[in-house]
Amino acid sequence: MLRKASVQDIPALAALRCQTTGTTPQEAAAWLQSVAGIENILVLQKDDAPSVMLAAVPVQYYQHKGLWFCGFAAQKGLDGSAILPKLLAGCLRAYAASGIEFAVINPGDAKQAAQLQPLGFQGLLPLRVLQKAIPRNVVAQAVFDSLTVHKLLQRRSLYQPGCVSLPEPAMTEVMTQLYRRGLTVVSSNRGYGLYYLQDGVVQCIELQADNDYCADVLLQAVREKTGAEKARILLSENQTLYTGAGRRCAYGMIAFCAKPFPVTDMYFRVLL
Repeated sequence: MLRKASVQDIPALAALRCQTTGTTPQEAAAWLQSVAGIENILVLQKDDAPSVMLAAVPVQYYQHKGLWFCGFAAQKGLDGSAILPKLLAGCLRAYAASGIEFAVINPGDAKQAAQLQPLGFQGLLPLRVLQKAIPRNVVAQAVFDSLTVHKLLQRRSLYQPGCVSLPEPAMTEVMTQLYRRGLTVVSSNRGYGLYYLQDGVVQCIELQADNDYCADVLLQAVREKTGAEKARILLSENQTLYTGAGRRCAYGMIAFCAKPFPVTDMYFRVLL
């Protein structure tokens, strides 16, 4: 039986998420309630307990109403790769009838992306991965971890007006969990970056700035703080920073539930 989740399901759903993502029960419960929203989670029930879950989180792209499908998890012993396409097919039909115009999803791998294509999902929202040396600049000016979530969302919408993102309360929980995992925010009045260190390399999961020079200054400030000499930067394909540089990599997919519309400036970056 497919139904909407209730608060009574939180312990069982948190256990499912922990099993799938390896997160803690506390973080899983916070994700369910504060990021996805328990009212947006669909549950397949078996033997009076949730066996499969999928969140359908409302999002918006300009005037277009959409959904972000995320958080899929299935009990051990169930074939999630067979269940997800069937579950999504039914969801797309039902939500299209209710006026939803599009759905976005971030497939876990190439195999899952291939399974989603027959449902109408297209890989129109890729990222670019740029490997870059960070030159030394001892006078690079920036501040760290002083950008509030409210200001971050304002800056994000300034640089990426076509951003598909979560409401501020949900983003606050996302950023809280990322901070616990070692995220740092570097910012100036000309841009910002979200990064963590891995094996001495700056992993920049989001970088927005007025131009290449301003982005370089942010990275140079990170080098002066951390000593790291190399960066791996994720950029949207339509972003003007380092135009033409880096290699294209698969990321978000979109399915149109109604008449298709242009998505050339759509920015879909979930972070978690």
